[in-house]
Amino acid sequence: MLDPGHGGDDGGARGPRGLKEKTAALELSRAVALRLEAAGFEALATREGDTLIPLWDRARAANAQGADLFISLHLNAARAKSARGSEVYFLSLGKGDSPEVVALENAQAGAPPEAEGVVASILEDLAQKAYLQDSERLAVAIQAQLNRLAGIKQRGVKQAPFIVLRGAAMPAVLVEVAFISNPKEEARLKDPAFRAKVADAIVQGVRLFTAGTTGTSRRRARS
Repeated sequence: MLDPGHGGDDGGARGPRGLKEKTAALELSRAVALRLEAAGFEALATREGDTLIPLWDRARAANAQGADLFISLHLNAARAKSARGSEVYFLSLGKGDSPEVVALENAQAGAPPEAEGVVASILEDLAQKAYLQDSERLAVAIQAQLNRLAGIKQRGVKQAPFIVLRGAAMPAVLVEVAFISNPKEEARLKDPAFRAKVADAIVQGVRLFTAGTTGTSRRRARS
């Protein structure tokens, strides 16, 4: 299940030349989906157009479809225009890393949905914990391929309490592909050839993960 970030009234971050995160994320999702299908996977998406899907509902949609993996696609932003590169996150049940990025991506979450009962709540918590190790392996695999194939500077695999990853009953990651706030990376994100490289990198990461050949998991130490 691919999850293009934001959508509808939630445009996400905006580049200095006007590119919206919601638009770039959707284009990336479409490129990844085409390559996943070509590689023999079935690719689904939480949104196919410019619609707003509540954050709490995105992992639930993946669960309802019986998805094997959940990949949420986003573009990073920073006050420093020179910030560049990719980051891949998996869920933290605590404070985790990158509080500013978490605050930005969780801003439109709203109140959590009412619990569907004690049993459902317990099962959701167990699902999150059960897949953390595999989520880290998936994050490491995708990050490594983004570095190698897309030529993006490594910023590292991190762990953070993104709401969009909560409740996913499968390995789940959030990919901050590049910094939309960086004029050079914004320009690259508009280039179909660059988006193709990013999509190839993500798909190769998925293929290595499913083949069990992702190597040793390594996280960047907190600064």
